[in-house]
Amino acid sequence: MRRRRFLETLATAPFAMSLPALAQSAKPSRLLVLVYLHGGNDNFNTWIPYADAAYRDLRPTIAVPRDAVLKVTERQGFHPALAPLARIWERGELAIVQGIGIPGITQQHYRDSEMAFTGASPDEYPTVGWAMKALSRLSPPEGALADAVAFDLLDIRESDPMGPFRGGTRPVIQIHHPDEWMAKRRVADCVHDANAAAQPLVASLPALPAAAPLRTTFPSDQFGRAIRAAVDMAATDRGVRALHVTLNGEDGDKHHSVDNHWEQNKYHPDALARLAAGLAALREGLVEIGRWDETLVVTYDEFGRSPVENGKAGTHHGNASVHFAMGGRVKGGLVGEPPKLMRVHLIGGPEPVIDTRRLWSTVASSWWGVDTRDLFTDRHAPLDILRT
Repeated sequence: MRRRRFLETLATAPFAMSLPALAQSAKPSRLLVLVYLHGGNDNFNTWIPYADAAYRDLRPTIAVPRDAVLKVTERQGFHPALAPLARIWERGELAIVQGIGIPGITQQHYRDSEMAFTGASPDEYPTVGWAMKALSRLSPPEGALADAVAFDLLDIRESDPMGPFRGGTRPVIQIHHPDEWMAKRRVADCVHDANAAAQPLVASLPALPAAAPLRTTFPSDQFGRAIRAAVDMAATDRGVRALHVTLNGEDGDKHHSVDNHWEQNKYHPDALARLAAGLAALREGLVEIGRWDETLVVTYDEFGRSPVENGKAGTHHGNASVHFAMGGRVKGGLVGEPPKLMRVHLIGGPEPVIDTRRLWSTVASSWWGVDTRDLFTDRHAPLDILRT
């Protein structure tokens, strides 16, 4: 056993022995944590093509200075606000999935988020989310509150606000306020939504034991509090198969997070800093409770941003994006190719080189071990981002 893994195991052993009975009795599931970058993140100022002169030509006021970029390759690097993620990269536990997206998106939030949630093509309108389809092919989790639990925002639709867990017959619960969950510990006592399968169960769901103390320090912003609730859920209910958290503006306005049509330098660095601090705390917390090797963390959004800066020091909607996959079993490294810089209309940009459905197929087949036939209209080969 490598020295670092031995020390991590030794450090987490006393805590694991003190977990509540629910955590000890439930059969651990391979856990998926979905992190939704609500509004469409700017990939070009996240995974930065600092060596390309076109980057500064197309972005005269919002380009990150070359000297500030955390350089990873001779051409690409992290935004400086992502320093905590750079440390996970150095551990070999972070995959950077470049040039990812669903081909043929409409550049409209409502429709494109539906495609992200269902894995649909532009001419398809499925009613069941891709994650719900995959979960339905697994046996029900033993002793779990639900198949999936979301903290904070999940979906903007009123008719079926379950995002990638829409439709289907497996229980899904959304808890609107992470702080309320941490204080009350019972779903029925929190402001929540539940799908049709979960609604009859909510009143009878037991209160979980008080949250166990953790050495991990979590950020105090809304995203950090949702991450804290997710780690708590992973510790006290080891049967839950999927958790969902959303990066949004602190005031609930996605334009004050990553959907930066104007004043991008005022909001985007803060959003990336909150994302990185939250994901770093998520890793630390999962290591502490002994679940890092059982967890796959994946970011996603509805689309990326245009390579061209607009007249309001912001960026409009684009196509291909960049996303992160991390976990104790993730193969660290680069996947795909970064989107090319090109002068286009203010909306749009280069098409993706990796179809998002390949990432979802990776979760379903390589992580959860389910048959992906009919998960989407076409078969999509999983990405090689997981260790055996």
